[in-house]
Amino acid sequence: MAGRAAALTILALACALPACGRKTLPRPPQLVAPRAVQELSLATQSDGILVRWSRPTEYVDGSEMEDLGGFVVERNRYNSDFEEVARVPVTDRGRFQKAKRFDYVDTRLLSGATYHYRIVAYTTDGYYSVPSGAAEITWSPPGSTPADAPTPAAEP
Repeated sequence: MAGRAAALTILALACALPACGRKTLPRPPQLVAPRAVQELSLATQSDGILVRWSRPTEYVDGSEMEDLGGFVVERNRYNSDFEEVARVPVTDRGRFQKAKRFDYVDTRLLSGATYHYRIVAYTTDGYYSVPSGAAEITWSPPGSTPADAPTPAAEP
């Protein structure tokens, strides 16, 4: 009788094991990266450059994304290599209302310099999107004279 009970226990476990673990097929890493940010805009403010972008909502494979972790803001000046200037975390995971746009104000600027910005999205698991297209702006604080504008002559 004990042998039969042991056999039934083993059979029950064998039937239950396939129900554990993943319910879907695993996807290759290149397909679970976020889609690239599509909308990127720049604006001059009194204290810096406002960088705004839209939230990606899908993975590269087109499935809905629920684990967006944040964004890397990259900048270059005069067509040098892009460098990270900030990380903007996503803090609304699990909420019903999710932010559709994000922004960052870059205040470390040189007057008259031309800057290019781009955004890279990443998931909580560390998968990164390709960079967004770059947007360009020349920083001239309100009330300043652009670097390439002629300086007014002094009155006698």
